[in-house]
Amino acid sequence: MDPPFLLLLTVSFVVCGLLEVTDFSMSSQKGFDIHTDPDPSAGMEIGQSGEKESRYKYTTITGYFLQDDPATDPFGFDFTKTNFGLIDRPYDSDTSLPNNGRELTGWQRFEHHISKLNQDAQKTRDGSGKSADVSYKLLFLGRHGNGFHNVAERYYGNVAWDCYFSALDSDKDNVMTWSDAHLTKEGIRQAQEANKFWKHQIKAERISLPQSYYVSPLDRALETANVTFGDLQPDGAAFRPIVMERAREGSGIHTCDRRSSVTYIKSRFPTFITDADPLLTEDDTYWDPVYRETNEALTIRQAKLLDSIVTKDKNERISITAHSGAIAMFLHAIGHQKFGLGTGAVIPVLVKAEPLSQPADFIDDRDKWQTIPKCPVGLDLETVGVQRWKMGLKEFLAGVENGTLQIEEMAFKGRH
Repeated sequence: MDPPFLLLLTVSFVVCGLLEVTDFSMSSQKGFDIHTDPDPSAGMEIGQSGEKESRYKYTTITGYFLQDDPATDPFGFDFTKTNFGLIDRPYDSDTSLPNNGRELTGWQRFEHHISKLNQDAQKTRDGSGKSADVSYKLLFLGRHGNGFHNVAERYYGNVAWDCYFSALDSDKDNVMTWSDAHLTKEGIRQAQEANKFWKHQIKAERISLPQSYYVSPLDRALETANVTFGDLQPDGAAFRPIVMERAREGSGIHTCDRRSSVTYIKSRFPTFITDADPLLTEDDTYWDPVYRETNEALTIRQAKLLDSIVTKDKNERISITAHSGAIAMFLHAIGHQKFGLGTGAVIPVLVKAEPLSQPADFIDDRDKWQTIPKCPVGLDLETVGVQRWKMGLKEFLAGVENGTLQIEEMAFKGRH
């Protein structure tokens, strides 16, 4: 077997709520392409045409992060108070460091461990004469900051949101708009906190920045990535993440998950790379106003996203900014335990990627997508928010923005 190759990925994902994950076996899943028949990316690498995109089997390697441990409670877990969750432990590769790495931080030794695995893998590969690569990837999965859709879902409640309000562009009084939802002031603050934490880690833990960045095309993810990483680039270089269509949240019905045009994205984030992903068409051809993507389809899409990255990008440290539902299904695709993320949170994962001898056969199952549920009899859509909170939406939003209402403390099962 060919030797392992290690890759470090930092992933941030954006979503309208905490996804309730459905258990199902990847081996029994029907495949799904992000676009209907045919998938424009089939047989294509990122930014290229006419070249086959490899397929991989993914396995989460545990024992490196607290988030791998079933005993760790995701509720209230704070990655900024736990060194990203990195477990302080020795590595076999420490013996190749001066003084066994005793003067180095945990992150320096861990990054060396990854590089050593890559070096050993290369030596084995060269010696064996085989061409297939087994690789180990370190993923930092991060969710976008709080968006206006998150506020609306909390205000109206899950039932009213799913059966009615999620299909609207805004409330009737135009207090807020949640189509392709932007970050609230609280969401921007959360992204600023992530930026501050990265700066602390760079200085105190000597952690290295990602070498490559990928981001969902939805505005809340784009802005989260920009605020988090924009001023961290070496020598003041421009922040240039690749915008990836497959990194978007579960799609359909909910207008918060309907993206804006590429022209609009360029106007908002002119340094972002929007011409590398052939799936990223000018207009949103994926979002469906009648049907909503299933968890199964979203899991397949996230696996294909990682396939496209692993096939092309050989960097060891990679960042992806996206959504809660997308992250939940991403974790499912790589065999990680369930670990819900609040807005602005990050989870690191070490993953083993093994090339498949034959590409997976992805089948369009859009006929299984779901329509919007009916609202319960007796649900008063005009007053449901006031009944829940004893205040109007404008007052509720103000409370969230000034910090007097802590909506993240509330349990919710939406997917955004």
